[in-house]
Amino acid sequence: MSTGVGSAACLLAVAAVPLGRGDGDFQSVGIRVAAVALVVLVAAVVIGWHGLVPVAIGLVAAGYAAELTIDNSPLDLAAPAVAVGCFLAAELAYWSLDERIRVAGDRGEGLRRAAFLALGGLVMLLVASGLLALADEVRARGVALDLLGALAAVGVLVAIVAAARSQPSSGS
Repeated sequence: MSTGVGSAACLLAVAAVPLGRGDGDFQSVGIRVAAVALVVLVAAVVIGWHGLVPVAIGLVAAGYAAELTIDNSPLDLAAPAVAVGCFLAAELAYWSLDERIRVAGDRGEGLRRAAFLALGGLVMLLVASGLLALADEVRARGVALDLLGALAAVGVLVAIVAAARSQPSSGS
């Protein structure tokens, strides 16, 4: 169950980023959204509803996106860390859900999974930081570039969903 606590901690860390930067009105709404996200994540882990995990992550990510929109900042240096926080929160929640199934795993499976999570988070941080640096260099404007960025984002989401579906589920 420690992965569930780690997931909640990652979720709260991501929620703290926009809350720390927003004004009083944003904070009053943001705290409520973060609290709902935390309750949804805890319910997902306790009840075992896999479908609630993306809802919790989406609520916190929406709070972050709303703060960026309100702040109207062109680039946010915290974006790679927020992305890694969302990734770890989701992965740890799913790991906790996997632990609910009483199946004997291989020796060292937990350590391997933790290493893959750490490596995945590090790679994500490096790639996101590189993309942020590249975006800072380009500084181009226009509808074509916006469309290209939207298509790239959709491509990343499709790749993530495809990778998640191709992994064998342990018991589901």
